Amino acid sequence: GLRACGHAPEPTTMRAALSLLLVSTTVDAFSVSGLGVVRPARAATPAMQTIAPERESTIPDSLPSSWTVPDTFSLADLKRPSSSEPPMYRLTLFRSGDAVHMANALLDVIPLEKEKAVEVADTAARVGLSLVGVWEQGLCETYSEELRRGYNIACDVSKAE
Repeated sequence: GLRACGHAPEPTTMRAALSLLLVSTTVDAFSVSGLGVVRPARAATPAMQTIAPERESTIPDSLPSSWTVPDTFSLADLKRPSSSEPPMYRLTLFRSGDAVHMANALLDVIPLEKEKAVEVADTAARVGLSLVGVWEQGLCETYSEELRRGYNIACDVSKAE
């Protein structure tokens, strides 16, 4: 019948138009050859080399006679130049009682500011451990022994890297 202007086209007309649109946009990417077999068009497929050429490897049977290994070579020479400063060690405090006991022990044994001792003791009480400071090995071990023996404080001395 007659259609008034502004009405939608019939569904079959819409399907036909949509199919034509789809076919027209995809025809460029494919070429039809043979008996209805659709293959990708040559321009649509990227071409790239997938096989590397064989390379001849030559491994010498022995080192050249002109090549000598110096006797003085050592990996120790490659390290940083040794300094005259002794290695440093860190003192770590572990939770040992309440923060007040640990802070008082630190103040009695180690020359620390009160604020620093309280901070270290609070951290050890909350977290379980805290870095007290870094000193030469002998001094660090002396502090550690005094804290252990005199105040029953658990601590550790380890090399500072």
